[in-house]
Amino acid sequence: MSVIRRIAAHLLLVSAYGLTWLVAVVGGWIPRRSWKPTGRIMVTGTFHNPNWYLSHVTPLARSGMQEVILVVDEPQLPFEGVRFVCPPKWLARLVSRAAAKAIWMFFAGLRYRPDLYMGYHLLPGACSALMAGKLLGRPSGYQMTGGPVGIIGGGFAAVDCIEGMLGRPSKLIEKLALRVVRQFDLVVVRGTSAQRYLADQGITSSVAVVTGSVNGCQQAPPQDRDIHLIYVGRLAPVKQIHQIIAAVDVIHRVMPQVRAAIVGDGPLMAELRAATAKLGLTQNIEFLGKRKDVGSLLARSKVFILTSRSEGLSIAMAEAMRAGAVPVVADVGDLGDLVADSVNGHLIEPNHVDEYARKAVCLLQDDVLWNKYSRAAVEAASSQCDIEVISAKWRRHLQRVVSQASGCAGQDVFD
Repeated sequence: MSVIRRIAAHLLLVSAYGLTWLVAVVGGWIPRRSWKPTGRIMVTGTFHNPNWYLSHVTPLARSGMQEVILVVDEPQLPFEGVRFVCPPKWLARLVSRAAAKAIWMFFAGLRYRPDLYMGYHLLPGACSALMAGKLLGRPSGYQMTGGPVGIIGGGFAAVDCIEGMLGRPSKLIEKLALRVVRQFDLVVVRGTSAQRYLADQGITSSVAVVTGSVNGCQQAPPQDRDIHLIYVGRLAPVKQIHQIIAAVDVIHRVMPQVRAAIVGDGPLMAELRAATAKLGLTQNIEFLGKRKDVGSLLARSKVFILTSRSEGLSIAMAEAMRAGAVPVVADVGDLGDLVADSVNGHLIEPNHVDEYARKAVCLLQDDVLWNKYSRAAVEAASSQCDIEVISAKWRRHLQRVVSQASGCAGQDVFD
């Protein structure tokens, strides 16, 4: 069965990227006429949790656009400047959720005439945006939220999606994916690691570095931080949460009263609970599931731990740093853009469980050191990821793309 799944995934990805590239090339032959900007942007994707949604959509809504139109499975938290366009359930059952959103994006584009189409993740969101943009004569954008892992080797290491079913690297699919990426007018990455990867592939002029945003939040004083370690995110294989449990086991030998909180849900919940019970850590590790009070939990935490195999620039980590929690995280993806090792946190060589534990213990047992790192973490997150900073970046990049494509170069198209 695994061989069949690999073959099916390979054929599906080749077909999807091949069709997207073909539509983009043919659509590019259609003359793009000048138009008067509407101040709308149309975005599609899947939002796994409210914090992720707010982190990415709020700065778009504050960037100066009149309206952000979200093509999604179902409405999210409403706020000013955001419109939800959801395909009917019958269409999703008939052609799949991804195809339904792609179809609905095209027809919604005919109605609302956005200035730019954009998708989160290359497949299916950004591919849908690219095809709609090319066919309707508008620019398109791709948000590489998880870093280049979704492209390298055809995305075989991105285990939480169809690419992960490949089982092994595919140079053919990687080349097809890069051909698609070259067709976008704007490619948004979360940090310099992803930017360097694209530059190595000869993709530079369309690339912009824009992280997700974080809101200001109240920070608890050190004596009120009763959670020693916290993880926030999906309980999925790529996050390697078993390593967090193993690190807590090591810390427990030094600090028997250590308290860790794992916030989030996912397919590994039962397995992780079982592993915790097997190690006798049920009194030390609490699984909190999905929560609406993540900000207050972070403000009660001393160390944010992340053991992922791959990451972009983690919004959960940025939120934790803004709340004063000190990051002890894997040195992967773009995490090093925000975490300065031994300045505002620690970058750990991936899969070194003992090192995660050792660095965490040093911070937890040295209040002076923890306070120093905590202040530096708040400063870094505030200066780089504050919502006003990110909104201004979006305004600049969207202004450039829309003004050039619409024939209004040099004008402020959002006023």
